[in-house]
Amino acid sequence: MAFSFLRSMITILALSIAAPASAEDGSGFPQIVGTWHGTYLVAFAKSNPNHEKGLLKTEMELEITKLDGNLITATNRWRRIGDTDWIVEEAMGTFSLDDPTRFVLAEAGISGEDVSAGIFNGVYLDDVIMVTYAGPGTGVAFAAQLVKKDSK
Repeated sequence: MAFSFLRSMITILALSIAAPASAEDGSGFPQIVGTWHGTYLVAFAKSNPNHEKGLLKTEMELEITKLDGNLITATNRWRRIGDTDWIVEEAMGTFSLDDPTRFVLAEAGISGEDVSAGIFNGVYLDDVIMVTYAGPGTGVAFAAQLVKKDSK
């Protein structure tokens, strides 16, 4: 009984000392500002005009331009391997308040014919961003592992 009480008191003391992650001051969230790059295979639903092309190898650059507390501002640039022009889409998102390594981005296309609106579910782990994407309006989905580009 005394041992359980002592263990409870130590736990309460530890929790009261620990600094909580706060959306107001931005603490507790990974500092992921920068440009992240990776390649992936993209799949299209039968109703998508690109469906007949099969799986397409694609590259992307996810540029996290601003963090404001838990809020994320980003630009997503992507292109099929071999293409020269980037398709550009803007995104806003948020870190999860219960798991500060996880985030969601909602994007809206702004340039190009293949733009779509969709949702990125992401996690930042060991200096890597891993995202899954779903574009329900156009029937597109993919997963990608992104590494930070050198600032050189």
